[in-house]
Amino acid sequence: EMYTLQQITPTEASQVGFLQLDLPLTLNGSGVNIAILDTGIDYLSEEFMRDNGETRIECIWDQTIPSNGKTLDYFIPYGTVYEKDDIQSAIQAAREGKSPYDIVPTIDEIGHGTNMAGIIGATGKNPQLKGVVPNCDFVIGKLIEDFSYKSQFNVKVPLYNITTIFAALEFLYRYSLTSSKPMVILFPLGTNLGNHYGTGILEQYIESLSQNSGLVVVVPTGNQRDKGCHASGILSEPGELHIVEVDVSPEQNSLWMDIWVDSPNIMSVEIISPSGESTGVIGAVINSTEYYDYIFEKTSVKVNYYLPEDITGHELIRIRFYDIQSGIWKLRLITNTVLKGNFNAWIPEEGLTVGGTHFSHADPFGTSTNPSNSPYVISVAAYNQNNNYLLNYSGAGFNDLKFNYVDIAAGGVNAIAVAPNNEIATVNGTCVAAAVVAGACAMLFEWGFTRLNDPYMYSQSIKTYIARGAVQRLGDIYPNAQWVHGSLNILQMFQNMI
Repeated sequence: EMYTLQQITPTEASQVGFLQLDLPLTLNGSGVNIAILDTGIDYLSEEFMRDNGETRIECIWDQTIPSNGKTLDYFIPYGTVYEKDDIQSAIQAAREGKSPYDIVPTIDEIGHGTNMAGIIGATGKNPQLKGVVPNCDFVIGKLIEDFSYKSQFNVKVPLYNITTIFAALEFLYRYSLTSSKPMVILFPLGTNLGNHYGTGILEQYIESLSQNSGLVVVVPTGNQRDKGCHASGILSEPGELHIVEVDVSPEQNSLWMDIWVDSPNIMSVEIISPSGESTGVIGAVINSTEYYDYIFEKTSVKVNYYLPEDITGHELIRIRFYDIQSGIWKLRLITNTVLKGNFNAWIPEEGLTVGGTHFSHADPFGTSTNPSNSPYVISVAAYNQNNNYLLNYSGAGFNDLKFNYVDIAAGGVNAIAVAPNNEIATVNGTCVAAAVVAGACAMLFEWGFTRLNDPYMYSQSIKTYIARGAVQRLGDIYPNAQWVHGSLNILQMFQNMI
């Protein structure tokens, strides 16, 4: 599984400002660690320092820099960890006109991690940039990209494999055990592949982390709802035929697809090329693999049947196209055994699909990316806080709410954020909304842990507090697949505790 990065401001829409005032319930993230797994952070920005010039960054694990051999209290398999003293020394070097990168050479070349950190916790030296919790501390993981995969599939966007993500989450967990502070982990990544039932390998690992009090993971639902990456159908009787069409752009070099069939149903597939050449029906056989080379298209296809798939027990048909020819590809899905259920097909998210490759008859529901489908994360959709409409691209749960783990929507349009090299960026998307909600979680931890109002707060507690403070639009029916409980209102969240 491969993972990619996903007027009034979003923070104003959440009414965070009322809790930043000098009132009895002033909450600014004091005593809370915000962990971000992303592209790094510009540690030289004053927005991540206190008024006295002290850095608020506790440590940075840069997976891209070879190990310096330094012994730590926690194990890291590769890369280098720079601790607070190192970062402070680098900042001091910069003030003296020396090169800070001789001491701490980590750089956020892309800027996304710096953007997210700013939305959550910029100090506010520039009032435009003030984050939700301007007094929080940061623990940063800079992920290493999978360059071999990017080269193989001609991918231009940042791309991370599940191994580096597991290592980063394990690092954050072990770090949290050495700290007395609660930790909010912002995970601004997602993938369309894997089951969307919240039971994948990564989701199970996050579930195990979430059994610890004082730790919560916040994930955006992704920006794929209008990208045509999901198709579905209802199974009603044996022998029925379902046709799924994929419109492949000329820019697409390779493509893969997952088709999940609800247990105990079984489906077989036939794949027809744009010229009409067919594989014939490839029968569903337990844990089988079939290959086919098309004569006219010069495309190769690999079909794997996981029957049943180990984790869910459902059928998984995994299809890989190599040197895929552009045009309309048809998949004829034949039901062998039916006991009422559904099938769902996903192709990779935008960035891995290029040039507008999409399902011809796409389903906008079931488009929240993994791991936002885990019931143990805070899953965040995005809306336009200026007109109160959900963003067209904001990932949604399943329409029948059978597997719908979206928790809340937050503002996701035109957030003014810190960017590297003392610049300012305007950022949009579900990552923005997730960053705002991560700040809200930090407020809850400060209220619960630091002030001892709820010192054993778990992720499920936070989900409940956030849901209780949700604002609902008039005329909508709740819960629903897009907003679920409604939009984030931090002030109302605390008012409803009384």
